[in-house]
Order: sequence, then C-alpha cells, then structure tokens
Amino acid sequence: MTHTLVFHLIDLGKKLQKIGFLNQPQSLSYSQATTLVVINSQREICQNEIADKLNLKPASIVTLVDELEKLKLVKRQAIANNRRKYQIILTKQGRLLVGEVTGQIKALENYLRNQLSPVEREKLYKTVEKLTSSLENWPTNISYKSQAKEVRT
Repeated sequence: MTHTLVFHLIDLGKKLQKIGFLNQPQSLSYSQATTLVVINSQREICQNEIADKLNLKPASIVTLVDELEKLKLVKRQAIANNRRKYQIILTKQGRLLVGEVTGQIKALENYLRNQLSPVEREKLYKTVEKLTSSLENWPTNISYKSQAKEVRT
C-alpha cells in the first residue's frame, strides 16, 4: 500500500526518536532527551523558553522538568526579583548525560548522511526546509474536505 507524504514523515520521525536514544544508560524519553539538549544549548533558559523551542505548552514543560529534577539531571534556580520564574540548570550528572545524548545524535546524523549521496543530501535539506517554512503559513481556517481531495497516495 502506498502512503501519503505525511504518513512517511511521521514514520521517519518515530523511527528517529526510537533509534536516537536506544543506548541511554538511563532510560530517557525522547522528550526528556530533547529537553536536556535544549537546556544545554542556552546559557540561561526558563521553562517558557524551553516550551517555545520545543513547540510544547508550558504546562508540559513543567512536568518534564519535574521528571528531570527527580532524576537529578536539572535543578530550578530562582531568578532575582521574580518569585514566579526559574532558570533551569543542568546538574553535573545532567551535563554528562547530555554529552552522551549529543554524541548519539551526531552518530545518527553521520549514519544517515552516509546513506545519501551529496546531491541527495542537498535536495533533501532544501526540500525539508521548504516544507518546514511552508508549515509556518498553514491556514487555520482550511477546509479539510476540499484539501483531502488533492492528496494522492
């Protein structure tokens, strides 16, 4: 059976999530691992900024940070003059683990790059960039019935 582009992209995303973090010494979920990577990528970051970077609701991040805090991978640090806002900081254990996660991401990236020729890689990057930017303009008042007729399987 032939599937739609969206089906293939979702399948690819799920496989990348599964494979990317199989060898964790601690069993981290994809969300936990990506949250650690985002925290590590910023000198200072709060929960709302993490939510923005991961395209998640702030309430979801509260739960994720709670889980990471229980695992002793992050800690919350109060921001001066703001009792409601906290910086999220990696612990020493968190920094070590994010190094392992980053190493796995790089290994997976290199493996996937080697599956494609330079020309195929360039085409893929341009296509993914185009699709990603086109989703920024996804109309909120779209008629799904009229659009569904155009999809070819």
